[in-house]
Amino acid sequence: MFIGSSSKLFVQQRKELAEILIDWETANKYVVLDESKNSLGFVTERSEGIWTLLKRWFLRSHRGFTIDVLDQAGQKKAILSRGFFWLFSELDVVGPEGARLGRVTRRFGIVRRKYDLSDEFGHVFARISSPLWRLWTFVIRDLGGLERAVITKSWGGALREIFTDADTYLVDYSDHPWSENQRAVIFAAAISIDFDFFENNQGRGGIVGLLPD
Repeated sequence: MFIGSSSKLFVQQRKELAEILIDWETANKYVVLDESKNSLGFVTERSEGIWTLLKRWFLRSHRGFTIDVLDQAGQKKAILSRGFFWLFSELDVVGPEGARLGRVTRRFGIVRRKYDLSDEFGHVFARISSPLWRLWTFVIRDLGGLERAVITKSWGGALREIFTDADTYLVDYSDHPWSENQRAVIFAAAISIDFDFFENNQGRGGIVGLLPD
């Protein structure tokens, strides 16, 4: 089993105090919650020390990374990885033993943010096509165009957004009979969306950035 059997998962980014106060970005960390907000596991970006920090500063959302998805007991359930890219990201999803689970591929779009979701055989099983004016919603449709799931970015109010820059995503599988590998790929799409569109690219500067010159 991937992480839980719930039809809805919350993926909540966790910020450290230094990030909140001075915008000192560290490796991304998330906690995974079920519908009752019980902790199911964790998502952690592997740190390469100063090299990770330099990549965040200079490559920003285009940097490569490796992420471990862990259950509540600390058992590895999936590994998400991508390399540096110029335009379109490709996030590979593999199991704890290295078996391919699928891929999340960002596609070209002018007024829509597009992704293809592929299974372990490289076949596209679903697509994301989200209009730019629906900033927080990423609808997942099957190959027939029917809405089957949705990823939604949510937040806890204006002050939380300003002071922490911490994101929360709802992954709603909508009771569709996804396979375990497909669930993992859809989950990975939420992480890819966070890195591609919502990571700290706005230069908010934490609390220090709010102080007058």
